[in-house]
Amino acid sequence: MKKTIFAVLVCLVFTGLMLLAEETTPTPVVKEVEACWYAYMEFSGPYSDMQKGINTFMTEFFGQGLIPGGPALCLYFNSPETVKPEELKWTFGFVVSPEAAPKEPVKKMEMKKQLALVYLHKGPYDNLPKSYEIAFKFIKDNGYKITGPVCDRYLNNPMEVIPGGLETEIVIPVDKK
Repeated sequence: MKKTIFAVLVCLVFTGLMLLAEETTPTPVVKEVEACWYAYMEFSGPYSDMQKGINTFMTEFFGQGLIPGGPALCLYFNSPETVKPEELKWTFGFVVSPEAAPKEPVKKMEMKKQLALVYLHKGPYDNLPKSYEIAFKFIKDNGYKITGPVCDRYLNNPMEVIPGGLETEIVIPVDKK
């Protein structure tokens, strides 16, 4: 009887661990991403300078009395695999309402509804490259091509959440080859 109870408990623990593993390893999904308005600033240079750029944007954005209407976004227009670090181009900003009226150097654009690979990265930003490997492999293995800038959507605030609790949605516009 004791062996049976022990075996059942072991099975339950194993099943629970398998379910937990599935929850922490999401699968990339290709889906329509809704349109939104984006207030942002443009930056160039190595990603190691991003925090400085983000601070500049935040000072300007909030200094203009603008209000975020959704998550922070970072768009990447080229890759450190193809250009020198000082030639990297990226933007940082917030989703805003269509009525938002930023002034230079903050700009605003509408991001159109589009087909995109969406992959949820959970954990520290330093581990994002591994999630990008998974996303790019999915694109290659499933016959897609990238059609626009890669985007990080920061779903929570690193000032309020421990690094292990951070959630970043990787959004990569795609189309079938």
